[in-house]
Parts: sequence; structure tokens; C-alpha cells
Amino acid sequence: MIGMSPEWSLAMVFVFAITLASGWQRSRIRRAVRNLSTAEQRELGEAPDYAPPTGTALTPELATYAALHRRVRWIVRGVWALAFVWLAYVVWLIVGGA
Repeated sequence: MIGMSPEWSLAMVFVFAITLASGWQRSRIRRAVRNLSTAEQRELGEAPDYAPPTGTALTPELATYAALHRRVRWIVRGVWALAFVWLAYVVWLIVGGA
């Protein structure tokens, strides 16, 4: 049986973080869209992003949804940033920095 190198195991943390963050984002957005009325759902962008409308006055429900959409996007971007920092650290370990 061929073993997995420690560097490969560390690099898999990057893959898991990206995969879990993207899945979490999709599920949060999908759940929020489901709670909107049909008329408000039609104002959103295409699936799976469901981008809130821009340049128009938003109803209170759509304003709440837009705030959630921005917050979730920033959280996922933060996870991506941490994942890339982690990947850079793993590459530094592979190159021989430690």
C-alpha cells in the first residue's frame, strides 16, 4: 500500500476548506432564497449565486437578503484567503523553508 506524504495531507486541508466553504455558502443562500416570496425570488440572479438586484430600491425582505448575501460572501472570501495562506505555507514546507 502506498502511503500519503505529509505534504499531500497538509495540502488536502486547502481542498477541504474550499469545498466546505463553497457548499456552506450555497446552502445558506439557497435557504435564504427559499424564505423569500415568489415575486422577490424572480428579482434575484441566476442559480446558484442568486445575486440580489442592484440599482433599484429594495423591499425590506430583499434588503435583509442582500445583507445576508454580502455577509456570507465575505465569510467565504475570508476562508478562501486563509486556505491560500495555508497552501502557501505547505508549498514553503515542500520547497524546504523549514
